Amino acid sequence: MRISDIARRSGASQKAIRLYEARGLLAPIPRLNRYRDYSEQDLHLVQLIRQALTLGFRLADVACLRRADGGIDWPRVQTLLVTRQQAVRADMERLHQLDQALTALRDEVAELVVHGDTGALESCMAAGDCRAA
Repeated sequence: MRISDIARRSGASQKAIRLYEARGLLAPIPRLNRYRDYSEQDLHLVQLIRQALTLGFRLADVACLRRADGGIDWPRVQTLLVTRQQAVRADMERLHQLDQALTALRDEVAELVVHGDTGALESCMAAGDCRAA
């Protein structure tokens, strides 16, 4: 199939597909009458690359997933997915802790406002430096 076909079927732009080929993410594409002739395997690989990019992987991460014969190294895909999922979970925990700290600070500020004790808060806000308060 031609590049326009693979682009339409995969949702990737022709420019992106050429980039994937230039970066070695796709095996060298044979030519048929001066046009690149992509296979169904190439289509599946482009779809996998697009899905990986959507999930936050970089092209460099994806580059190691192709075997020498042009196929996909599925055990390596699994390892990469596990590693990415662990990183996402660590980020979620860090964000959860940040959310809790923000909630606690918001509650403290609300208490100050309710009791009319906003002097320290107002002075640090005016100075632009609330670390000392």
